[in-house]
Amino acid sequence: MTGARIDDLEDHTVQGIWEAHLKGELAPGDVVDDVAVRAAGVLAEKGYWMWTFQVATKELTSWQDLHGDYWVVDPDNGCIWEWGT
Repeated sequence: MTGARIDDLEDHTVQGIWEAHLKGELAPGDVVDDVAVRAAGVLAEKGYWMWTFQVATKELTSWQDLHGDYWVVDPDNGCIWEWGT
């Protein structure tokens, strides 16, 4: 699966994205995927392994937790805030 995009992965959790990144399975060079991978790293450090990736822009990502709540993650500064707050 070399050169996959995040959307191509079967597992869209923090764990799935981070493991694909560590294995070198993700295609390099996509700005939005890079933001999502960096955000997955922030969430992995905090232990949020099962949060599910939703969408990314060039600056931010959104994720859904196990309770169905949505969160925004800024991978540049590590800030996480609940969607709508």
